[in-house]
Amino acid sequence: MISIFGPPPRAAGPPPAPTFYIPLVPPRVSRALIAVNLLVFAATFIYGLLEFRVWNGPTDLRVLCALGMKSNWHILQGENWRLFTAMFLHIGPIHLISNLIGLFWLGPIIEGHFGHMRFTIIYLLGGLLGSIASYAFSPAPSAGASGAVFALLGATIIYFYRFRDNMGRQGRSMLQSALAILVINLFLGFSVANVDNWGHMGGLAGGAIIAIGLLPRYRPPSVLSFGRQPLVRDPRIVRGLSWTLLCVLLFYAAFQAATLIASPSRFAAFLC
Repeated sequence: MISIFGPPPRAAGPPPAPTFYIPLVPPRVSRALIAVNLLVFAATFIYGLLEFRVWNGPTDLRVLCALGMKSNWHILQGENWRLFTAMFLHIGPIHLISNLIGLFWLGPIIEGHFGHMRFTIIYLLGGLLGSIASYAFSPAPSAGASGAVFALLGATIIYFYRFRDNMGRQGRSMLQSALAILVINLFLGFSVANVDNWGHMGGLAGGAIIAIGLLPRYRPPSVLSFGRQPLVRDPRIVRGLSWTLLCVLLFYAAFQAATLIASPSRFAAFLC
C-alpha cells in the first residue's frame, strides 16, 4: 500500500546531550608586550645614536647598561630596578626575534586560558624570578625576555598537566610539545656560549610556581541547553591575590638571600 501523505513520522530520539568548551580570551596583553619589546629595541638604537654616536645600540654594552640591563654590581649598589628592566632589553635582533617567537606562541595560550590579569602576573613575576636567579648564580651582565618566556612555558606545562585528562588527545599533545620544547631549549642553552641558563631556569620555576596557585577552575553554566556551551571560569579573586602576594614575598626573600651572600669583588670583572 502506498500512502499519498508520505512516510509515517519517525519517533523522536533523545535530545543531544550538552557539550562544553573552554572560552579563550583574546591575547591583547601578549600583543601589547610584543609591541613594548619592539619599542624598547628601537629605543636602544636611538639612544645609542644620540648618546654615543653608534649605530649598534642593541649590542653596545654602554647603551644596554645605561638603559637597565642586569648588572650584579649595580644591583648591589641599590639599583634593584634592573631586575625588571632587563626583561625588556635585547642584545641584538636575533635575541629579540627568538624571544618574540616564544611570546607570540605561548602568550595567547596562557593568556587565553588564564585571563589577562593572571597572564600578566605569570609573565612579569616569572620573568622577575628569572632575573633574581641570574643575579644569584651568574655574575655576567645579561638582558632579555627569555626568563619571562620560560615562565610562560612553565605555566603551559602546569596547565596542560593539570587538565590532561579533560582535554583528551589535544591536551596531551600540547603537554608533550611543551616538554619537548623545554628539553630542546635547555640542551641548546647549555651547548651554546653566552646563554643565561640560570635566568631561563629561574623563569621556568617562577612561571610554574605562580601558575599552580592561579590555575583556573571551571564549572558548567547555571542554565544548561542543548549543543555546545562555554564553561564558566570562577573568579577566585581572593585566592589569586593571596597566592600572588605569597609569591612576591618568597621571591623577595630569595633576592635578599642572594644579596646577603653576594661578594662585590666577584662582580668587579663584569662591570658594564
